[in-house]
Amino acid sequence: MEIDKKVMMAELGGAFVVSWVVLGMNLGTLGGAVALAVVWMAFSGAHVLPIVTWCNIMTGDLADQDNWMGNGMRLVAQVIGATLAIVLATEAGSIETGWAATDMWITGIADNIWGVLGMVAAGALWWQVHTRCDSEWASAFGLMVLGGAMVLTGAHEMGASVSSMGDGIVDTLANWVCDGLFVGVGALIGVKIDEAI
Repeated sequence: MEIDKKVMMAELGGAFVVSWVVLGMNLGTLGGAVALAVVWMAFSGAHVLPIVTWCNIMTGDLADQDNWMGNGMRLVAQVIGATLAIVLATEAGSIETGWAATDMWITGIADNIWGVLGMVAAGALWWQVHTRCDSEWASAFGLMVLGGAMVLTGAHEMGASVSSMGDGIVDTLANWVCDGLFVGVGALIGVKIDEAI
């Protein structure tokens, strides 16, 4: 598999902007949605957010190794971009952010079943908007509306853990994968429902 350097740079740049500027605005707000739409337009073709990449993974050919490798590289580029933004924003750790790793939630999945079902439902709904509308605006506003049910800060959280010398990396990694996977499964379910209708 050949790595497309332009795609990787777009992912890195988009994730950098999202971590450096957009997350400070909160993606669940009107300002955050506008900023995210602008980032998607500026870094055309970049997924920017891990949930977008996970939805692409899950709705693509799951048996295709290139699908997994290409999208896996996008996830890595997103974490690198977020890490660089956090290092810049904190002046390499000189500015205390108060960030603390979130505990791994998957171990208490029985207590979080409604949250998991919410992620699946949000993934199914948002992926329909994202893939049917030829507009970054519609996709960004869809995320604004459904963002409370999905974790939109996966790369940022991973970047914060990496830039904190791996603080909480196991819990953060598990959350990053599970959050994306459940939203991706929702996207897959949405696609299958659409195909069946």
